[in-house]
Amino acid sequence: MRQTSAVIIGAGQAGLAGSHALTARGVDHLVLERGRIGEAWRSARWDSFRLVTPNWMTRLPGKAYDGPEPDGFIAGHEFVTFLEDYARSFDAPVQGGVDVHQVQRDGTGFRLRTSAGELACDNVIVATATYQRPAIPPVAQALPPDLAQLHASAYRNPDALAPGAVLVVGSGQSGCQIAEELRRHGREVYLCTGRAGRLPRRYRGRDGIGWQHLMGLLDRTPDLLASPALRFRGDPHLTGAGGGRTLNLHRFAQQGIHLLGRLAGVDGRHLRLGDDLAANLAFADDYFAEFCARVDAFVAERRLQAPAADAENTDYGGPLRAAPPATPRAIDLDATAIRTVIWATGFAFDFSWIEAPGSFDEFGYPRQHGGVSPEPGLFFIGLNWLSKRKSGIIFGVDEDAEQVGEMVARRAQGGAGAVAAWAAAPDFTGAAL
Repeated sequence: MRQTSAVIIGAGQAGLAGSHALTARGVDHLVLERGRIGEAWRSARWDSFRLVTPNWMTRLPGKAYDGPEPDGFIAGHEFVTFLEDYARSFDAPVQGGVDVHQVQRDGTGFRLRTSAGELACDNVIVATATYQRPAIPPVAQALPPDLAQLHASAYRNPDALAPGAVLVVGSGQSGCQIAEELRRHGREVYLCTGRAGRLPRRYRGRDGIGWQHLMGLLDRTPDLLASPALRFRGDPHLTGAGGGRTLNLHRFAQQGIHLLGRLAGVDGRHLRLGDDLAANLAFADDYFAEFCARVDAFVAERRLQAPAADAENTDYGGPLRAAPPATPRAIDLDATAIRTVIWATGFAFDFSWIEAPGSFDEFGYPRQHGGVSPEPGLFFIGLNWLSKRKSGIIFGVDEDAEQVGEMVARRAQGGAGAVAAWAAAPDFTGAAL
């Protein structure tokens, strides 16, 4: 059985950033990946997918975007190339095609059961991201068997779908982006909405996410959340397609997308719908308005030079508010000619394969402090709100990777006590190592 100091599970941006940090500190390690480098970006994104963060936010330890369009939005396949180049730049020890089935304590270290055999190590860094499997609601089982069903992660392009209308369930980022693409390609689209915010792509001359960064919103720490459950709240809808645009449900209605309330149930070939469409539209409108007001206050307080909030300097993406369209409480699958259902209902996390009692909270989510688990030698990178709001996005991985890399190196050098003390800290304070 092979022995190494550390094993990183996952070769996406988080795992590779962790590998860079360990390589820089001389820690012997392996990176195990179930598929290829950046597998989720390859196999769980549609063909036209683009990042929603501007290119200048694409950075990892030792590498940052340096192309000609810092304010553009690179395609998913381009980001895969970015990751491959990054791994080659420091000869990351990635072993692809290896599934990790179980991680369990073995003395002072760990034993990993994998598809390539067993492996022993002193430290494990889990870099599988927050979500590992598609979340499809139970109501899917009640749909007629002749309807094609797929999760958003399996959607590729409009031509790959069966002829007919498409029902998209979920109005977060993925659902809105897919619905917009389908309608643009001439499909009849029905969209079951939910509670998701709307963020302006550009406001007062700056990208909306750029404003979040400037105002320090991406550096908020988990202790500022009103509830731990908010760590899993979906992101506001936005797109990097077409140079980047605001997505607005009111504009969708103008373009012919049929807006519906939540999918409440199935009666034969009829779908029962909730009466929450107006509330869902108001939620997105309020989110947009509150964000813009926050930017305005920040500009005024800091006396910043920023253009006015007019049509020239703001991408509203359609009407700010509009009367909600009439929505039925039920629709007939045959009358609407719906032949395909796309579940844009997000993902779920599953860490049950890690045997570390006491290391997971009531949600089944890792307990950790800055990526350091209370289980000695167990670490995490790339989780939502791991240390800050930005921890779960590409832009925030570098800080957490460096911190975890330093802690693993300390354990390797005999400083396990200091690492354990850090893990036991009650709240994240942002204190430097």
